[in-house]
Amino acid sequence: MDLTTIIIVVVAALIGAVITYFLFPKTVKNVKPLENETEIKAVSVEDVSLRDEYEKKLHDAEDKAEEIKNKYENLLAESRSKIEDLDKQIKECLNGNIDESVKEKLLEVDKLNKKIKKLKEDLEDNKKDLQSCKEKLNKKADEYAELDDKLRNERKQSKQLQTDLDNLKTELENKRKDLNLKMQSLSFVQEVLSASVGNDTETKLLYERVDNVCNYVKEELRDCIKFSFNRIDNENLFKEDLQKWAIVKKKHWIAGKTAIAFVGEFSAGKTSIVNRILSQDDPNVPLLPVGSEATTAIPTYIAGGVFTSYNFVTPTNTKKKLEEDTFKKVNKDVLGQVKGISSLIKYFVMTYDNSNLRDLSVLDTPGFSSNDQEDAERTIEVINECDALFWVFDVNAGTVNSSSIKLIKEHLKKPLYIVINKVDTKAETEVNLVEQLIRKTLRDEGVSVNGFIRFSAKSPLSDIMDPIKSIKHDETQMSYLANLTNYLNKLSEELNTTLKVANQKQMECFNKCDSLMDDYERVIRNMRNDCDDAKRIPHEEEHWFRDNNYEMSKSEYSQLTQKLNKISTINVRQLLDSYNQQIEMSRLSHEAYSMYRDLNDKWRNFNVCVKQVNKLIKDL
Repeated sequence: MDLTTIIIVVVAALIGAVITYFLFPKTVKNVKPLENETEIKAVSVEDVSLRDEYEKKLHDAEDKAEEIKNKYENLLAESRSKIEDLDKQIKECLNGNIDESVKEKLLEVDKLNKKIKKLKEDLEDNKKDLQSCKEKLNKKADEYAELDDKLRNERKQSKQLQTDLDNLKTELENKRKDLNLKMQSLSFVQEVLSASVGNDTETKLLYERVDNVCNYVKEELRDCIKFSFNRIDNENLFKEDLQKWAIVKKKHWIAGKTAIAFVGEFSAGKTSIVNRILSQDDPNVPLLPVGSEATTAIPTYIAGGVFTSYNFVTPTNTKKKLEEDTFKKVNKDVLGQVKGISSLIKYFVMTYDNSNLRDLSVLDTPGFSSNDQEDAERTIEVINECDALFWVFDVNAGTVNSSSIKLIKEHLKKPLYIVINKVDTKAETEVNLVEQLIRKTLRDEGVSVNGFIRFSAKSPLSDIMDPIKSIKHDETQMSYLANLTNYLNKLSEELNTTLKVANQKQMECFNKCDSLMDDYERVIRNMRNDCDDAKRIPHEEEHWFRDNNYEMSKSEYSQLTQKLNKISTINVRQLLDSYNQQIEMSRLSHEAYSMYRDLNDKWRNFNVCVKQVNKLIKDL
């Protein structure tokens, strides 16, 4: 065997040893013990003996694997030692020192490789045994898990069947209630549609006339004033004050009465408070509808009268009579079934022979928390028309709605009272905390409160009636037309005075123009006279021996030059000055005339608007 062959064999042996070193430990490392606890739990108690048998085989396999691993580690240590010896011998070979010991070492390496290979095969067999045991155990666990899943599914299906049965019963009951509500709603709608107009046939006409006044004032009249004066002194006359007047004017049933309104979020108890005012706890008095669910509410006006009557106003502003039996059928659940109830009823109007309602009008509203735009607009109407607003809070809610505060701040200019309702459901200390929170929130928002009232179903009625009776009716809403008329008269006087001043100014300009024309003519006459005088100074002289000539003396020449100088300087300057003054005065006269004519047009247009407003007001 030559040196080259020996070196190749040695190098191959070294490479094989290195590869075996790096590959074989990973194989051992990847052998994981069976997770006995988790897998055994899935096995039924009935199969404990089988489980023990599998566990024993697993332990035996693990012990055998550990034994093989120890053998491998010893053999690996021996291989490393052999490799070190081979390294030394290779170096000797490379240096030319080759002997028989090299061949022996190569044979030993070959034997060592065979042992390693045998160990790897034993280890692979052990892995297969472990895997087989694990698969059998998993299969058994899967069988029991499948049986357990079937049992759970059966129980689940049984439970679902019971739930479905209960749901069907509930749905059937709800359908029955819903059908009953729909029947009541249908009956209510039929009676509303067949309701008689009654004696109040002027309601629709009144609405039209009030709308005519509002539309003309806020559009044509305002534009006319803006055009005539280039300003609006009081925007409220054309916005807030006009709107307040229109609302009160249309609702003649509250005219001359102190108007209060109860507002609050759903379930605050405002309708229950109004019912106590109506009935004075008399169970025979028909009450306003109170529902258990949030529904589309209808604003309801209640006023004192000589007899009890039930009416409603349609969206077309026709007032109709409602029978008492029909009104008794009304509740908020029924109204909630009638989608688009606002297309039939705009609001209820009730009168009661009730001493508590003498000179008083009470309004129950949809409340601030409604997302319905119509409800929000009606609430704003209430804020504008009432003399005082009673904001009802449920003590159990204890919060203040931010959107409600915004409406209050933007629109309420009247006294505000806070009613903390249902105080009998809380301890006094808790009620105090709720009131403190409401006070702080409103104070931080800059909302002024005239008084706080604690109330409940057990409270005496005087707790709420005393603050109501202390409220005074605001007469300013009904004085709107007088204020508007006074404002128009003031503007008319101002415009008339301005027109007189403009007329006087244009007359002065015209008079000055005439005076300047006279001055201009005088300057022309003086210039003409001076020219005539200058023309007469040279005079014709007769001579015997020559032709006649125009001659002048030295003094006459001096007079002529003076006249010519006067004409060329003084007269011409005076003439130019007079002409320029006429041009300027003519311009000023034109401006004065244009201003007068413009003011005169504005005065005529303004008077036409005022006459139209007076006519519309007279037709009310």
